[in-house]
Amino acid sequence: MASSSFDLAAKLARMIDNGTWLQGQRLPPERDLAEQFGMARNTVRRALKSLEDGGVLVRQVGRGTFVRPPSPHRLGKLNSQIEQSSPAEIMEVRLIFEPQAALIAAGRAAPEDLRAIELAFRNSVAAKGAAEFEEWDARFHLAIIRATRNTMLIDYCEAINAARQQPQWHRLKQRSTTPESRSLYDRQHGAIVAALKDRDADAARAALQRHLTEVRDRLLGP
Repeated sequence: MASSSFDLAAKLARMIDNGTWLQGQRLPPERDLAEQFGMARNTVRRALKSLEDGGVLVRQVGRGTFVRPPSPHRLGKLNSQIEQSSPAEIMEVRLIFEPQAALIAAGRAAPEDLRAIELAFRNSVAAKGAAEFEEWDARFHLAIIRATRNTMLIDYCEAINAARQQPQWHRLKQRSTTPESRSLYDRQHGAIVAALKDRDADAARAALQRHLTEVRDRLLGP
């Protein structure tokens, strides 16, 4: 059970990630959440405010708190573009914006963001099989982007994660994922987490750059 608003915010974010609450869905009232998690309402309020500030939730006066829905026009066009992109094009875009996002996250991440990043990292290390690893790997990278508190970057990452569900991507991942690559990715993810926790922006950017370069080379070949 969460012991603080930071822990509760991380738990609520995970519930959103795993589909407990869907985009656009209204969350239970504060009093119900307080009862469900055995916490004071002011602790629940602080956790919700943190997620609202991070762009995960949106509050509507008189209606309640909702999981932030995507902008239909913007995301519809973005998803369509990314769905038509090749894995090489997707990796090129990721190499452009994710290392810079890690630099931003190092200076902007709240404690609950760092907890969410570390949780995704630990689950990726413990993952059984390529499919489970791929799921937690995607969540790991999304957690870093969410720590930037930049909704446009978050939209891009979510659209790219959706593209990673395509058969073409899965075939490449299955072909390139080996015990050796898993071990290497675990070490590289660990280096990224350490840099973020140290608030070392340059190290976080460099670590993520190295990692995605390795992923690209293994996926697509030299």
